[in-house]
Amino acid sequence: MLRTDRIAVSGSTIREDSETDPPSDPLALSEHQTSDAFPMSDRDIEFLESIDADPQPISLEFTRDGEVKLSTSQYVGVLTTPSGLQIEVSPKQSVTNVLWTLQFALDIDTQAIDASTTITEASTFVDALGALYASALEDVLEQGLHRDYVRRHETSTNVRGRIDVQRQLQRSTPVPTDFEIEYDEHTADTLLNQGILSATRRLVALVDDPEIAGRLDHQRHRLRQYVSETVVTASELEHVDLTRLNQHYETALSLARIVLAEEFFDDLTTGQQYSFGLFLNMNSVFEAIVERAFRDACRRLDEDWTVDGQASIPALIEGPHAVSMTPDVLVSDSTGDGKLVADAKWKTGDARSSDIYQLTSYILALESPGLIVYPEHAKRTGAHSLVDGTYSLQSVELPTATSANSYEEYCDVLVEAAEEFLSPLTSAV
Repeated sequence: MLRTDRIAVSGSTIREDSETDPPSDPLALSEHQTSDAFPMSDRDIEFLESIDADPQPISLEFTRDGEVKLSTSQYVGVLTTPSGLQIEVSPKQSVTNVLWTLQFALDIDTQAIDASTTITEASTFVDALGALYASALEDVLEQGLHRDYVRRHETSTNVRGRIDVQRQLQRSTPVPTDFEIEYDEHTADTLLNQGILSATRRLVALVDDPEIAGRLDHQRHRLRQYVSETVVTASELEHVDLTRLNQHYETALSLARIVLAEEFFDDLTTGQQYSFGLFLNMNSVFEAIVERAFRDACRRLDEDWTVDGQASIPALIEGPHAVSMTPDVLVSDSTGDGKLVADAKWKTGDARSSDIYQLTSYILALESPGLIVYPEHAKRTGAHSLVDGTYSLQSVELPTATSANSYEEYCDVLVEAAEEFLSPLTSAV
């Protein structure tokens, strides 16, 4: 499952004396790309430099004449600066359908997606996320908003529930006909629904596609009939537990946590524009894709085999120089013995020495073969090496850019590729 390696930011209003003059608006960049130099206001510069992430999703380089070049990292998404400039970052290569890529990485059932939603190859990851969320939210609305008992406190002329004695005694002016009461109300205005509404409001501001934005805005208005607009953070939603009564929220809640990740600094002044953004780390997205592909492949090949993502394995070094070892994928048999270890690398170039050394340490620790898994790009031929003259080490590609006709076909292609990587192990058993 996709881990919480993402960034969401929100901030202050625009300045009237904005000096940002970009080469285009929106400014479209891809991963690991640098823009042409252009003038940028101090407020925009301050906002971009304030984003707390390592590496920064967008970093700045200043030229001698005071202009700015923007450089992207492995994060993809969208950001709007205080001046109103929208910056879109898309995957550099290796992805042909962003909706399918996110859907597979997040392990969302295909029936959650409305077939009428149009997502093209040029669509941003945020539009794809918005389409997924809108479909999941529609499912929630069709099955009905979950209601729960919520503790209420208010001042009333009628006693309902019980009198809050402490608050009643703290009243500065005794009024015999007013009572401080608390009671449990069975309502849809719960933390769960408030979080869903908060994420919906955020996505309405972020997505570019007018059809998706309109659909989300319509859903937002439907929610507001029963739910108050309250700022909810992802950490608050982490404490929300689903039961059999609200299990239909599972997909929407998972996506809402992603949308609401990190802190928001909301200033909802009417008539103003705001700086906000949402980014996903493509390294984490690809790791989730590889993990799911191998897990589904194991189910087809041998039900007794299991796949662990970010599994902890024994270190080769004992003592103060020991380091934690957590490969992206560990395939184990029914006895718990490691059969294959794999690392996912979201790269289109050649492997770095550090990548080889890292996987080699995993191979030696587990005494098992290993794979470096890349996205589809250069049609690598499965270069094969031996570690310590015994254990296989291969570089392979997962066909993330396959030309499939449907999401089901896209899933099959990815899982079949993982099956092919695993087949030599099953035939050797």
